[in-house]
Amino acid sequence: MTNWITRLNATEHSQKYDAIQIVSENVANSAKELGFQELNLTGYANLNNNVSRRNNMREAVLSVIQPGDLVVVQFPMWMHLNFQAEFFDSIKNIESVRMISLIQDIPTWMFTKGNDYDRDNDFWLNQLKKFDLIVVANEKMANKLREDGVIVPMVTMGIWDYIYQGPRKDKLFKKKLYYVGGRDIVDIDYTCSTPLHFYNKNTEKKVLDCGSVTWNGRKPSDEIVAEIDGGFGIVVSDNIKEKSNMNFVYYNQFNNPTKLSLYLAAGIPLIVSSKTPHAAFVKEHGIGLVVDDLNDIDQMLATMIALDYQKLINRVIPWQKAVCEGYFVKRALMAMIRYVDLGIEDDLVG
Repeated sequence: MTNWITRLNATEHSQKYDAIQIVSENVANSAKELGFQELNLTGYANLNNNVSRRNNMREAVLSVIQPGDLVVVQFPMWMHLNFQAEFFDSIKNIESVRMISLIQDIPTWMFTKGNDYDRDNDFWLNQLKKFDLIVVANEKMANKLREDGVIVPMVTMGIWDYIYQGPRKDKLFKKKLYYVGGRDIVDIDYTCSTPLHFYNKNTEKKVLDCGSVTWNGRKPSDEIVAEIDGGFGIVVSDNIKEKSNMNFVYYNQFNNPTKLSLYLAAGIPLIVSSKTPHAAFVKEHGIGLVVDDLNDIDQMLATMIALDYQKLINRVIPWQKAVCEGYFVKRALMAMIRYVDLGIEDDLVG
């Protein structure tokens, strides 16, 4: 019996720095350390209206799978919908194969406002119902999926890993904020004096006109991790407005942002809002601040001294080590194997 995991490879050099590619690569690398083999995919062209090409591509990828194997699919596949649906069905048609979904994102929630969708007939939700088990981001995502009718056994990831073994700077006490994003920043509600540094593709002039904002452009994630020398990493904030065709604010209630793990890999404390699934985690472990309005940050940092900041840094260090070594993916995959191979349900979401 062989354990397999899908990996989506970049088709353009610039895609190497996208969150999708970082997560896909990190997940696959951690799985390989547990003995998994890769099923390599790419953004194949000319698939949507070409049945024979879809069949050929699907056969080329799946021909190695044998009866009794286990296949973990990083979901969604970010490919044509008909190819994805046929891909899942082909796996399920192989005798005694167990098919697991490891969720990166759920497009229905990303692109639909609130609950304005047909749960019973939604493409993405019905695709998830095909799996034998689902690895979800966190318990809040699991509960939402169940509310939407996806009644499949689930285990939680908790947070993403960020595999990194490169250089880092010593962390100094600096009243400074970072925000790393993949989208254009088009507006901001920020009147504080605490410096705010953006790493992203583009930031509008009216945002830069805010005297506390510095735009550092888009850089490879590893370079950002290497150069951060202190301060706090903003995971999500309603004060920062990004250009997007997705319901970003709503979706952040359920997902695991990759920037959260990037900040931990860099070794700095986090800033999260209270409505995110990670607020309780940050509070419980004392690895950051829960801030609903960034305009409160000056006051929140006013009495902080270097010793207070060092205590935060010290509490971050074990989590830094864990994300950099692939702990969370490996833990979730082992919990998955314990369930599908041995029937042990200890790690399932209750």
